[in-house]
Amino acid sequence: MTAIEKALRLPTEKAQILAIGQIVGQKIKGTDQFEYLTAAEKTFIYIDILEGAVGTGGFANFFYNSSGQFADEILAAYQTIGARHTAALLRSAIRLFPAAPVPKNLEQRQDILLAAPSYLDLWDDLDEAFHRCPDPIGALVIRFVVDHKGDFGFPLE
Repeated sequence: MTAIEKALRLPTEKAQILAIGQIVGQKIKGTDQFEYLTAAEKTFIYIDILEGAVGTGGFANFFYNSSGQFADEILAAYQTIGARHTAALLRSAIRLFPAAPVPKNLEQRQDILLAAPSYLDLWDDLDEAFHRCPDPIGALVIRFVVDHKGDFGFPLE
């Protein structure tokens, strides 16, 4: 039995996702270094990044911090798992960013946001919509992991 299969047997969705995150996290050698992850693991991590960033500080927090460099990849991740509403919200947030495309460079993103502080307020409605979003993200993530479990983690030793 693989570590992922073991994680998927945990009793709650939250416990499953936390365990999968720990397994995938073992392959991340440093902050934002995902080169050792499979495409499926990156999908999982990208979703985790947005959920954490927007959940704690909204889209302004997401774009202002290192997480914003992954805006396009995160959008693709939500599309991959079938989270249509969340993908639409992120697409709207990306369109509101004062520069297109959203720069990968942290300092560039921060400089743009600091030069246009009125943009920060534009994301408020999207923040509220994100928290009311009908997409069952946890269930979609678990289904994605089940469908791609061969692409996750390490076998138990």
